[in-house]
Amino acid sequence: MTNQKKQPQIGVGVMIMRDGKLLLGQRKSSLGQSTYAWTGGHLEFGETLEECAKRETFEETRLVVTSLKFLCMSNVISYDKHYLDVEFVAEVESGEPQIMEPDKIVSWRWYELDDLPSPLFKAAELALQSYRTGQFYNP
Repeated sequence: MTNQKKQPQIGVGVMIMRDGKLLLGQRKSSLGQSTYAWTGGHLEFGETLEECAKRETFEETRLVVTSLKFLCMSNVISYDKHYLDVEFVAEVESGEPQIMEPDKIVSWRWYELDDLPSPLFKAAELALQSYRTGQFYNP
């Protein structure tokens, strides 16, 4: 590794709910490998948070977001990375998620909120805590 200073990045996540179930995928990528997470990724230059959430969801699943609501913001220092993470709750058009990035996701599945797989990706874990408690910021 070079002597380049590490910088925090901005991550955006999308908690997709349908009929009381949550969409999660098991991660393959080195960042949180084998954890379960929902759609999301890095904010691109010039993009709004909402545009990022919709783009990442479509790129990863081919699902189209129909409603988007702010959930929380978290300061996530995990997996040897530092992210300012912004999470949304979304609804999507009908249809089932497709694996569009097989190098990053093993599978997509719908899970009952009281029967989630483990371990969860750290950002998703914090966001679920916010979803259940109404807390908007996780320091």
